[in-house]
Amino acid sequence: MMRKIYHLSLLGLLCSVFLSTADAQLRRPSFVTIKHEDRNESNLIKEKGAVYLEGLVTQEVKVKVTQAAPTYANVSGQRWLGNIFANQSATLLAVSDRAYRIRGRAKQGQIAGWVGKAFVEGLPDGFEDKLVKYHQRYEMVKQLIDNQQVALGMTTDEVIASIGPPDTKSSRLDTTGRVDIFEFISYERQPQPVVNFDAFGRPYTSTRYVEVESGRVTIEFTDNLVSAISETAGLGFNKGAPATPLPIFVPLF
Repeated sequence: MMRKIYHLSLLGLLCSVFLSTADAQLRRPSFVTIKHEDRNESNLIKEKGAVYLEGLVTQEVKVKVTQAAPTYANVSGQRWLGNIFANQSATLLAVSDRAYRIRGRAKQGQIAGWVGKAFVEGLPDGFEDKLVKYHQRYEMVKQLIDNQQVALGMTTDEVIASIGPPDTKSSRLDTTGRVDIFEFISYERQPQPVVNFDAFGRPYTSTRYVEVESGRVTIEFTDNLVSAISETAGLGFNKGAPATPLPIFVPLF
């Protein structure tokens, strides 16, 4: 198999299972455009231990302010910003163990700050615990994607965001249900002598390089989650792979 080679290494994928840098000759056959989520964040100084919803959820989470809520610049209650009006729908911005950061209407207009939890209602049961677990998994997967790595428990979208689309896709049915299979092929350049002739018909030898398949990584998905990672070219791929927690679905309403 011969295909044009570019210089995007499979090392990001192989490093996730502890292969050495000696495999640096491995290349994906083409450039992969990795589309990361927009991670532009505000310059807000974040409170330690708080979970911020910015960049974490795709929809605004609404809460109800039950009574006029004194609002502060930080969790410890320093620098009063004003009182958010009672009986209004506000946007939840962050959660800590002691307070909520919300955005709502006050006498001076829209303000955003920390309020006591007693002033807010409307979150589903278990929301905070699930949000913390969701955030922990999000940070773990974000690091894997930043390093172009793959781990057990990642979703198909997360794998593609990390290492790009597969070279081949297939599926099968077994006793557990449907299994989707992604294959990622690596190549290496090998020298090949070629006999040429000059203008006078005299032979001379030159070297050309051809691209041949050197490895094939197979990733299996069960219920949209990575359930197995294997290789078929003797690269020692299965030396152990990290695993991410299962996705946490946070109820927004």
